[in-house]
Amino acid sequence: MKERIGRILKLQISMRLLSIGVLAVLAVVILPIARIMMNCVPWYDDFSYGLLTKNSWEMNHSFIDALEGAITNIRQTWYAWQGTYTSCFFMSMMPAVWGTDKYVYGLWFVLFILITGIFCLVNTLLTDVIKSKDKWGNLTVMAVVAITVVVFMRSAIEGFFWYNSAVHYTAMHGLGMLYIALLIKLVYVKSRWKKVLLVLGSILGALVMGGVNNVTVLQVLLVILSIIGFGLIFHNYRVLWLLPALSAYSIGMYINLASPGNAKRMIWYEGMKLPIPQAIIKSFQSAFTYLDDFTGWMTLAILVFMVPVVIYLVRKTEFNFPCPILILLWSICLYATGFTPTLYTMGHTLLGRATNMAKVTFQLLLFINLFYLVGWLCKYLQKRKVQLSIPNTWCFNIIMALIMVAIFAAEPNKGGIYSSYCAYYFVHTGEALNYYNEYLNRVAICEGEEKDVVVSPFVYKPWVLCLGDLSEDPNYEPNRFMATYFGKDSIVCMSPQQEE
Repeated sequence: MKERIGRILKLQISMRLLSIGVLAVLAVVILPIARIMMNCVPWYDDFSYGLLTKNSWEMNHSFIDALEGAITNIRQTWYAWQGTYTSCFFMSMMPAVWGTDKYVYGLWFVLFILITGIFCLVNTLLTDVIKSKDKWGNLTVMAVVAITVVVFMRSAIEGFFWYNSAVHYTAMHGLGMLYIALLIKLVYVKSRWKKVLLVLGSILGALVMGGVNNVTVLQVLLVILSIIGFGLIFHNYRVLWLLPALSAYSIGMYINLASPGNAKRMIWYEGMKLPIPQAIIKSFQSAFTYLDDFTGWMTLAILVFMVPVVIYLVRKTEFNFPCPILILLWSICLYATGFTPTLYTMGHTLLGRATNMAKVTFQLLLFINLFYLVGWLCKYLQKRKVQLSIPNTWCFNIIMALIMVAIFAAEPNKGGIYSSYCAYYFVHTGEALNYYNEYLNRVAICEGEEKDVVVSPFVYKPWVLCLGDLSEDPNYEPNRFMATYFGKDSIVCMSPQQEE
């Protein structure tokens, strides 16, 4: 009997089956998020950035005209408000321009870019850097990282459900991960023609990435410099192929940061922003302060779950994982830079969409350091003829699954912690659909003949979707933006009782 129990406890799960299971979990957590996106509606800056594109489209219903409107908006914004030309292009192409029901396509695009960026970056690190050839093991890691990032998005409303914010930060961060993956490929690819194509792609990508939000643009720059620096330290001179990309990236960043609009925008934060040295110091303080917010028992359980997978993969590679302490220190510094731009420009770290990206970077670095430290330990013990082995058994995975279920069940703030559960809850209760239908009624009124429009306040305001409502004051900025977008002289938001 004891022998039978022992054999059952030691029964291992195949990496292929584990990978399929994890991918199924990824599909399950994505589904409610993708579903609730169908009930999301434009708000505030969506209207201002989409205005010229909408007006250009409505003249001839030509996509080329719509593109010209978006480019005109980039130019005007560059002079008037901010230099993030790539982000501004995507923000100007706000999908509701082609109909309210099209708004969801932009949010699906954001989710797709984020997950694709994670998969490509993690896959490149595994296959090109540490030379892991186990496709199912690699796929397991990619899926687990994607699940962690998506489910634990700190502010889901700004990270996923408001197009202007999500495309400016979340999508551009995903694009940044795709670009870093391309650069790593460039360093390791051996084919001459592939290298030429990747060099050209790296230059074009650099000009694109130079025009994104300040958090992403800074962190991607530091990663480029880090790849070159680590390559030179370890005598891998192929990293010099990144110099054309670095030059192009510097040009893009200069165009972005030197825009007259940035100078005008900074006037709004005069007296709030911090000097660069103080912002850097405060970034490390913020990095420590947010550690508790960015982690938790579920994150720890996921890391423990990943240990046997990591051991399984690193034991099959020849990569030696040198200088783990250096990688850890580098990770701390890169993580801290996620707070630097907002501290420098605004003097605080309360901008949810920017803090989202700091957390995404933290989560990626968490898995990189797990791999690196476990990999280093495995190689260290191998040199001393000791095998570090934690079998990936059915028993272990079932126990970890039960622990995760218990952690989820014990969490009193499920909606605030788990973006997938929050999305499911508001879809299930019908609040999301009611909110969406109220907005459609508001749009119907705004598309009427009246030039001075009165709309009713939202009755349903699911906090994961609703950032705010219009005001009784027609000069309130969201009122003005929406009125201009729909060609109205004014929009006022009043209840029937107030009208009386």
